[in-house]
Amino acid sequence: MRTLASIGLAAILATCPLAAQHEKDGDKSKNPAIGDPKAIDAGQKLFANGCAACHGSEGQGGRGPNLREQVFWHPIDDDTLFTAVKKGVGGGMPAANLPDDQTWQVVAFVRSMTSPAIENPPPGDVKAGEDVFWAKAKCGNCHAIRGKGSAFGPDLTNVAAMRPALDIRQSIVDPDANGAVGYHGVTVVMNDGTTLKGVARNRSNYSLQLQDAKGNLHLLSVASIREITTSKGSPMPKDFGTRLSKEEIDNLVAYLGRQSARPAVIGKK
Repeated sequence: MRTLASIGLAAILATCPLAAQHEKDGDKSKNPAIGDPKAIDAGQKLFANGCAACHGSEGQGGRGPNLREQVFWHPIDDDTLFTAVKKGVGGGMPAANLPDDQTWQVVAFVRSMTSPAIENPPPGDVKAGEDVFWAKAKCGNCHAIRGKGSAFGPDLTNVAAMRPALDIRQSIVDPDANGAVGYHGVTVVMNDGTTLKGVARNRSNYSLQLQDAKGNLHLLSVASIREITTSKGSPMPKDFGTRLSKEEIDNLVAYLGRQSARPAVIGKK
């Protein structure tokens, strides 16, 4: 499947009669492929063999628009997306010409790029992923889930309700990709020569609140600090992509993709 580099998919759909179709469809059941881990996995393979040539292997964009950014002027329903994939749009995006079941698998994968992971559970062995999280990868040394683990890193109790599965995966294999927004490591050298390392929780012109790897909070007066060095990347380890196998990463993402403070509502819009 290809698309124009110069015309965004959002703009194409916005001017297409299909874009308004969802407004009169009302509340209806989703296709069974939506939110089904096996369908999402199959859709990812189909996407990689066609759509990725323009949209990137994980929908990050290229010659075609980035599908992981919610750029549509209003939500596009599943049936509209199905029609766009199967039949193409306005001459800019050619038809995929896939059987209906495979088209729905592609739609399921595309939908999973921007929907919370809890609504589109990523494929993998959840129990094995739990073992990777707490044992081999030792994620609990920095992160907590439901009160278990460390408070050094972001709490992951509700991560699946807040982030798509692809974002969760990216934070594991390439933690610096998003620039570690709002979460940078700091090294502080005090006037007496003492060195503290951790994460800056709060910082002003007068004080710095630093949390160390053990979860301890240090309230430091700026006047008592000789030097502050802020890391450019995330404090996350950078070697999970090589230290863990693909299967282990899949299982870890599957485990995190079920961590939600609320149950998923799958099957109805």
